[in-house]
Amino acid sequence: MLHKAAPTLQSQGRITLFTTGQLKTHLSQSFHRSWDANDDSYDYTRGRFLSNEPHEMKIRRVKLNLNELAKSAAESIGFTYSQCVRIEKFPDGMFNKAFLFTMQDGTQVVGKVPNPNAGRPHYTTASEVATMDFVRNELSTPVPRVLAWSSEANENPVGAEYIIMEKAEGVQLDKVWPKMDIKKRFELVKTIAEYQKAWMSRSFTQYGSLYYSSGLPNIEGCVLVKEDGSNCKEHRFAVGPTTGREFLDDGRIDVDFDRGPWGSVHQYKSAVGFRELACVQNMARLPRSFLGLYGPGTYTPSRFKKIAALQHYLCLLPYFLPTDKSISSAFLWHPDLHTENIFVHPDRPSEVLSIIDWQSSEILPLFDHARQPYFLDYDGPPATGLDPPEFPKNFDELDPDEQRRAHGLYLNMSLATLYRKLTSTKNGTLFRAMEFGQTPSFDMMLFAQNLLIDGEALYRARILDIEQEWSSLPGVQASGTQPFPLEFSAEDVNSIGEDADGAIEGMELMQSVKESLGELWPEKGIVRPERYDEAKRLLKEIKTELIARLAHSEAESKAWEESWPFDD
Repeated sequence: MLHKAAPTLQSQGRITLFTTGQLKTHLSQSFHRSWDANDDSYDYTRGRFLSNEPHEMKIRRVKLNLNELAKSAAESIGFTYSQCVRIEKFPDGMFNKAFLFTMQDGTQVVGKVPNPNAGRPHYTTASEVATMDFVRNELSTPVPRVLAWSSEANENPVGAEYIIMEKAEGVQLDKVWPKMDIKKRFELVKTIAEYQKAWMSRSFTQYGSLYYSSGLPNIEGCVLVKEDGSNCKEHRFAVGPTTGREFLDDGRIDVDFDRGPWGSVHQYKSAVGFRELACVQNMARLPRSFLGLYGPGTYTPSRFKKIAALQHYLCLLPYFLPTDKSISSAFLWHPDLHTENIFVHPDRPSEVLSIIDWQSSEILPLFDHARQPYFLDYDGPPATGLDPPEFPKNFDELDPDEQRRAHGLYLNMSLATLYRKLTSTKNGTLFRAMEFGQTPSFDMMLFAQNLLIDGEALYRARILDIEQEWSSLPGVQASGTQPFPLEFSAEDVNSIGEDADGAIEGMELMQSVKESLGELWPEKGIVRPERYDEAKRLLKEIKTELIARLAHSEAESKAWEESWPFDD
């Protein structure tokens, strides 16, 4: 069969005649370049860090062979490497690099490569892939299909772990959310609530993260519990060590402790306490807090006091745990439902087309998952109860800017209340778990999860209050009269009170720094690259002013210098 001749191309003084098919191949090969030429593909470029930047950049740099990743992307959908005609790097995430690969016919797929800080080798990628499979095929949730993957960086030509997946359909919710009216927003909330209901159609008998059973040695599947309470053996999937961020961040990734899986909620919550203890006891240097500015005259964090707070947590833990077993059951949940992870139909934004970023998903007690989706969060008083919020009575007396803020807050609170009411009506178990999240018991378990970084002073003070609320704790009510198991002398009580006052003062000082920086405040320690020098200069001025005001001697000046968290 003859092919229609394509236009001629002149090369090295010769005229060459190509068929149409040959021309496509020639053009692809002629203009194909080495994708590894740009080092920005490996570095974190979205922001600059105001503290310990060399380390923060190092744990976000990953070296990979981008040519081989492009080859894997192309072959995953039946193309050859030469037919991948364009690679675009997505904006950096905190834990991953992501690339969009475009083939010569316009087909696109996404490649995702974890940074060193994303998690322990093998486990992070292996768990994410299995989780996406399970959620897509067992929990009926729209999730991109995984096309190819490797969790063994040393055994593939890319030189890094990677996942090749379908490109999510639709547009990110953050692109359309500001234009959606309250009715469309509520329709979207109903859609997300339906998916949460689907996630509760299967629970597990262990806590941890999900994997393929073939990827975990000596483990033969897991047990799933259906909505009717019956058990079924699942051979393809298994519960293994957690990939949760709290078991990785702030240096925890390098410390040896129990990462699961766990067979009971008490075992899991105990492991959280022992994890923090292991880190406090074994880290060469405790991580700095960005919640408080601690120095002479405020509060001085110490290993001894952190250990004391954690020992108290472990002692009281059995009394914090809820007696309602349904809200302690182990469920798989999306860890971060914000507007960038939800893709919706551009014309029908209440229609969810894909939910992405299942990395670090965990199988946890339902009460640890139970909160309103992050995209409903707002600045202002939290929505409580089921009654709609009251519209400001003095609205007509406010100036236009104040009216706009008041109206926005009213709509946000209304939407959060609608979510609570919908959950209470359609998903009673999840609502009971949300209600438990408003109790002192839940707070005491939640705050213990980050005592490595901050909070031990206020935690110990809160334990003194717990003694006054002892009879209302779930474990005490379930077991009858139980004496409070901790004893504090008058000297202990006084010391704990002074520490709490000092910690509050330190938090107020940090709040003053935040207010002084305004929009330059480094959320998660990061500022935009173009604002880095300005932020550094302003922080230096603030530090000089604070030390001049707070230090009363050269020794105190030195102590404040050493405790300042924004220097490398």
